[in-house]
Amino acid sequence: MANTRILKIISFSVLMVVIYAFLRETKYLRYVSSGVQDNYEQNKHLNKTYEIEPYNHIAKSSLNTTNNQLYINSTKHTKEVIGPTTLSKRSSLSINDTQNIELSKEFFKKVAFLKVHKAGSTTAQNIFLRYGESRNLTFVISRIRDNQYDNVISLQSSLNNDNILPPPPNRTFDILCCHVLYNNEAFHKYMPTDTAYIAIVREPFDQFLSTLNYFRPAHILQNIKAENKVFKYLQDPSHFEKTHRWSMTNNRMAFEFGFPSNLFYHYSEEESMDYLRTLDKEFQFVIIMEYFTESVVMMRRILGWTIKDVLYLKKNAARKSYQFVDNTNRYLYERFAKLDYDLYNFFYRRLWLQIEKEGLDFQLELLYFDRLREEVEDYCIFNAHQSKGYYVETSRWSKAFAVTQIDCEYLNMGEMSFVKKIRRRQYEYLQ
Repeated sequence: MANTRILKIISFSVLMVVIYAFLRETKYLRYVSSGVQDNYEQNKHLNKTYEIEPYNHIAKSSLNTTNNQLYINSTKHTKEVIGPTTLSKRSSLSINDTQNIELSKEFFKKVAFLKVHKAGSTTAQNIFLRYGESRNLTFVISRIRDNQYDNVISLQSSLNNDNILPPPPNRTFDILCCHVLYNNEAFHKYMPTDTAYIAIVREPFDQFLSTLNYFRPAHILQNIKAENKVFKYLQDPSHFEKTHRWSMTNNRMAFEFGFPSNLFYHYSEEESMDYLRTLDKEFQFVIIMEYFTESVVMMRRILGWTIKDVLYLKKNAARKSYQFVDNTNRYLYERFAKLDYDLYNFFYRRLWLQIEKEGLDFQLELLYFDRLREEVEDYCIFNAHQSKGYYVETSRWSKAFAVTQIDCEYLNMGEMSFVKKIRRRQYEYLQ
């Protein structure tokens, strides 16, 4: 009797396993177990979009957001990045259903980016170059001039007919992201009314030191006769700065933002703040270099772009081997560069006010994006040449997508090569 009962239990268990296996092989459980399509179904769409091989040939992101959990690989950069990755230790953060993808209600396709010198602007610029080139958008490109780099429109003036090429026939400008001075009237003359205005700033003393290292300004590093030339300069910068217009070290960020000229000679906190309030109305967003990732995530939300649109690799990041003066002398520069510090402090505060309004969801996206960016960077550096693509699953903030070899080429491309590529594509009819 007992043996008969045990036999019935075993038979029933086997039957249930068979039924489960049958259902598992069908699409039924795939759609019932989660609110989104499974990896295979998502990837069929990606195959058509990117013309890549089937799913099992694609490296897979280790950021798994199924079952309402965000699993994050805790490892940093490695030379062996072979996906899919099996995570032995996973930290999980509860998030809302991944089916509810939240994007900005407002969408900007056109962008004017104020590319400020030595402020991390080349890394940011690549985001806009990549976005525009992948969509065949029209860029503001400089005229070819002797002794002028392709990525520079002007170091002394804003946009005008003498320093930029007109848009191709039957086109209007979509993207501006090369070096030029900001002037509201000039920018609005060439950019459409539905343009988003973006800029970038950096802590002024660090920006000053980076400028010294890159430009090696003669009025400091050659003309000053002292054992420590930079310290001598910092004791009385005004003595060595004859004009703000031709100097890269006299409140240069404020100069590129178009601050009134009189403020460089006769500082007024009231007038400085008046102009900053004007900029506050004109720029949708200003990136803070020291919080670049936070800024990029916030910018994505403001522009209404996708996660893939704002991925980046660090560009022109000089190793900080230079040591002109130490940080104990920061106060000397702060005493002189009042306009730059007004500018930086103003938009620093605004960034954190904007982030504060986003709540916990922003912090979750930031965590997700930061780790994803590292994965994509490793993939593009070490594995892109031997793989057909890098698959990223659907998350709360983005639909599924693949990072292809072409994406990696664009992410790695230097700005000079990128601008030349755009020039050839955009003005081929002139050649």
